[in-house]
Amino acid sequence: MQFRQFLYALRSRITLRLAIILAVVFGLFVPAAILIPYHLRTIEDAARVKVAADHKRLTEILSVILSEPLWQITPEIANISSEVVYSDPRVAKIEVITLPDRKNFITNDVRMRSQTGPFTSLSREIKHGEQSIGEVRLTLAEDLLRADLEADFRRYVSTGVLSLLLAVAFILLVLQWRMVQPIKRLMSESARLANGQLSEPIALNRGDELGQLALSLEATRQALQRSFQELEVKNQQLLEYSGGLESKVKRRTQELEDANISLETALNDVNSVQNELARVERMAALGSMVAGVAHELNTPLGNCLLVCSTLEDETRYLVKLINEGGMRRSDLAKYTEVATESTKLLLRGLQQSARLVGDFKQVAVDQSSAQRRQFNLLVMLQELVALLGSSLRKTPFTLELDIPDNISLDSYPGPLGQVFTNLVNNAVAHGLEGLERGHMRCSAKLQDDHVAITFEDDGVGIPPDIIKRIFEPFFTTKFGQGGSGLGLSITFNIISNVLGGEIKVSSVPGQGSRFEIRIPLVAPGNPELANPLLNN
Repeated sequence: MQFRQFLYALRSRITLRLAIILAVVFGLFVPAAILIPYHLRTIEDAARVKVAADHKRLTEILSVILSEPLWQITPEIANISSEVVYSDPRVAKIEVITLPDRKNFITNDVRMRSQTGPFTSLSREIKHGEQSIGEVRLTLAEDLLRADLEADFRRYVSTGVLSLLLAVAFILLVLQWRMVQPIKRLMSESARLANGQLSEPIALNRGDELGQLALSLEATRQALQRSFQELEVKNQQLLEYSGGLESKVKRRTQELEDANISLETALNDVNSVQNELARVERMAALGSMVAGVAHELNTPLGNCLLVCSTLEDETRYLVKLINEGGMRRSDLAKYTEVATESTKLLLRGLQQSARLVGDFKQVAVDQSSAQRRQFNLLVMLQELVALLGSSLRKTPFTLELDIPDNISLDSYPGPLGQVFTNLVNNAVAHGLEGLERGHMRCSAKLQDDHVAITFEDDGVGIPPDIIKRIFEPFFTTKFGQGGSGLGLSITFNIISNVLGGEIKVSSVPGQGSRFEIRIPLVAPGNPELANPLLNN
């Protein structure tokens, strides 16, 4: 009983202004205090899910791009290729081991040694075809995620508190101006009417409910009742309008959720395709080279086989004549003539095969080892063109070399050959695609202690909105059609970080493209090969 009396007394002492203030404060701060931790938890969970997805995607990319270097046992190329992933500031360590002996192949852990952790690691098997040849372990640092979450927490809380305070201040100011002061005036007018002072009308020029209340004080009981009915109708209209807004908001929210689900599905599909494209490009390049060499060897070896078969038949016939005692001088002379001609044909075919094998061996050694040596630019490019010849003969396109024979370099023929191969493949796949004929030309000239190499084609050219992104990793106009977007990115990294040069591209749509390369005749000490962290 006493408690009820206390509540009644407390309620009777609370003024309208205080009640409005308490309602506004509790109405804003209580939901905010409940929702802020939930939103912060949601932000943290989303960030961790994104980091986990990025961790998996980066590990899969590494397993694909390191397959060929690990198969060829070229840690230098592996270091260069891994820089595409190591450029992510969250990556603390990249470690690759060989299987089944589990020996260390490459380790990049400079960031990890300078950080305190915690760290998250993820491993993935590296395959070459169907064979498991190694394992890559990618370690991410969680300190950047924590720093971002803490910054988001502080920013979210400070913004929320400031917004709530401003909202409370604004609401209280509006209430004081539009409600409290007019009510006080009406109270004074009502007290005056209660005292019987009816001679002066109530003058409250407002078009809202308080104005209507002032008018109702001027009318009789029946007029007051009609005013209440009008107010009831207006309140119903407000409720219907509020309900319409709520349903509209729900519909728009559902549409946004459906769109987000579609975008997430599309993003997952894009990530899967990117990983597969990198693997396909590596395998396609290897298969193209092997197929080209096999095609070139097929003709001379086939001729040798035919000559050997003919010589075998002639020998058997001569032995038969000897055994039967019917051999004549003319038979021996004929056999000697056939044997001499066959020997010449065999020697010519075997020499041609030996040259092809020698060219392939030299190119394969350069591509797999990335060793520095002295070489003639024209000879090196001619060897590459010989290996690419069978592939180009299947197309209506021609390749011309305009290289002086006096340009010698002390550099890395393997990476330089990969640059040339990538430019040829890019021209065939993009610049000359769909044309009935096309021409590619590679020229070079000495410039002091550098050599300027120009590769150009007369194809369709590159649009301006694409040319500025042409060296970005995974950027391709043929995504999903066989292109991975890695060829020109690797070309840019090799020229800049391995050969110590620079590359520029220019194009006029409809008139072809032009790549200008400038590299030193003597390659720099090239710290990037020993320390891939210097590769930006």
